[in-house]
Amino acid sequence: MVETAREFGLADKELGEAPAGAATEWWEEKVRIQLERMHLFYWQGMVKEMRELADQYRAVIGERAAPVQRARFLKMIALSMLMDSRFQPSSECVALAKRAVMASEEADDLAEAGHVIFACGLIQTFHGDFEEAAQACAKALELSERIGDLVLQARCVTYLAVAYRRMNDCANCNLAAERAFEISTGLAMVEYIAMAKANLGWVAWRQNDHAKAEKLASEALNLWHGMEDPYSFDWMALWPLVAIAFARKDFSRAVEYARGLLDENQHPLAENLKATVRRTCEEWERGAEEIAIASFVSAIQAARDLAYL
Repeated sequence: MVETAREFGLADKELGEAPAGAATEWWEEKVRIQLERMHLFYWQGMVKEMRELADQYRAVIGERAAPVQRARFLKMIALSMLMDSRFQPSSECVALAKRAVMASEEADDLAEAGHVIFACGLIQTFHGDFEEAAQACAKALELSERIGDLVLQARCVTYLAVAYRRMNDCANCNLAAERAFEISTGLAMVEYIAMAKANLGWVAWRQNDHAKAEKLASEALNLWHGMEDPYSFDWMALWPLVAIAFARKDFSRAVEYARGLLDENQHPLAENLKATVRRTCEEWERGAEEIAIASFVSAIQAARDLAYL
């Protein structure tokens, strides 16, 4: 990525400042470079740099960019807001993602439309708009199949499974997760292989196959934790493990799993649920076992009510 960033910098420097009466092609190339830089910042988690670049070129993009570039710009701003919120997007972020989708409809570019619609579905998933998220991911999946983009297919079907899971739709979650596993395995995308296993583990738990659920959830955690930059979705594997351990009255193991939900590098739970989980762990650690067990009951029920379980 360092080389890529350097290449974009050199390209931007070579293009230079806008000459008098610069042609449309010049402006579109200038905008293309900035959008590529924003995309690189996104994958590096550099939200501040994304925002600074967006502010610098917002007016130019509004006036000079091609329709597909405007759609991509709005998508990148929405994704920067998603990251800045630690994957707890505001309604403003969702609205911006929808604007990006509308802008993509003006452009004759199926590839970019697929990416824009997927980004909207991703944001809607984290906002809790699960039915809309499933619709967006399914539409993006259809476009990705038409253009043969396997990486986008992996992303679409992965988050389609997440949306179905959070709608408590076991059958469709299972179908999407199995397909996600197949595509991600072929692409060696470890983060999505793990997510597929976590979703399939949840399906197994809902079907009362605890042995299978434990195996899949544990495999998902091992895959994520073996990554150089671990994916922060442990809750998807941990909640079934918490519920299984608690049902077996293995409360110390349940607490061990629950602590993993509170790690700072994880996507945060809903605040009220996070507070209940933290209180449960604290009560257990101070020896108030009966209070901790009662708190565990509340935490597991809240996790089900909030579609984590």
